[in-house]
Amino acid sequence: MSKIILGNKVKLYRNIDGKNFVNTMSDEELRENLEFLDPIIRGMGYENLDIEKMTSLKKLNLIEEGRLGKSFVEEKNIGFYQKVDEPDILINSSEHLELSKFSRTQSLDELYKEIYDLEGRLEENINFAFSPEYGYLTSRVFNAGTGFKPIAFLYLPALNYFGINEIAKGLSRLGYTLGSYRDSSKKALASIYTLSFESTLTEEEGSYIEKLKLISDEIADVERENRKKLYLDNIISLEDMVNRSYGLLANARLLSEEEMMQSMSMINLGIELSILKPNREFDFYQEIMKLRNGHLQIERGSILDLKSRDILRANKSRALMKEVFK
Repeated sequence: MSKIILGNKVKLYRNIDGKNFVNTMSDEELRENLEFLDPIIRGMGYENLDIEKMTSLKKLNLIEEGRLGKSFVEEKNIGFYQKVDEPDILINSSEHLELSKFSRTQSLDELYKEIYDLEGRLEENINFAFSPEYGYLTSRVFNAGTGFKPIAFLYLPALNYFGINEIAKGLSRLGYTLGSYRDSSKKALASIYTLSFESTLTEEEGSYIEKLKLISDEIADVERENRKKLYLDNIISLEDMVNRSYGLLANARLLSEEEMMQSMSMINLGIELSILKPNREFDFYQEIMKLRNGHLQIERGSILDLKSRDILRANKSRALMKEVFK
């Protein structure tokens, strides 16, 4: 995995033949769906994590990891199943079944194989809704056909600096969606973007994987060229942004999640452009996840108010900077 392509994720949506879609199901129908699927999934060695009994901290951590959606955890008659090194399984999310897995090390091809191996085992006991004309049926037309959604996670600080809107518009015209973490002002956080397809209706899964890999590599090349431009034409501004970010992380007594994410991203760019010299490997994505609200509170073992979180985050950030740059 390159330092620009941070990771990959795949999702697969499936519905049970003859049943209404989740968005039109009654509570009783949702419960029947859960009761039908639960023993099948457990029989494959999966563990059911009871979301209704799950602590708020655990829910927050799973949401931050991208394994659960905020709206999903608030619903009733839902199921979340996990198994070591296997894709997660969600019941009654946007569809009857959602299989998903994110990896920092596995390729899209490897994740694709895992997802479809799992789907094949499920299909031994479940008849999925399928149309010879439209393929696998889903409540959202864009997800029909393959029901397959590959996603690439990209780190694009230089493109973010110079403005990424035109590239996003161009990708949209080609059928791609470029999304990002957003703060309350809608500003992209940490320059981390997700690249996926608006629709996977008309082609085979392998075609979408190859297209996504190709466009990800092309975007990575454009990012590298923009980094050169940023370094050569704006070196003083770049050094100022990098060193201000380092100063904040190394000295702050109160540090918000948004400030942390932005600053981590900037010092990582400084490391990759040799403005800063770390004494050990620095995985900024991993370090960001360790300093997010959910992880901090789970590590502490209690719900913290905003100020307490910001104090704890600042303490850990200062210690991290001393360790990485001592």
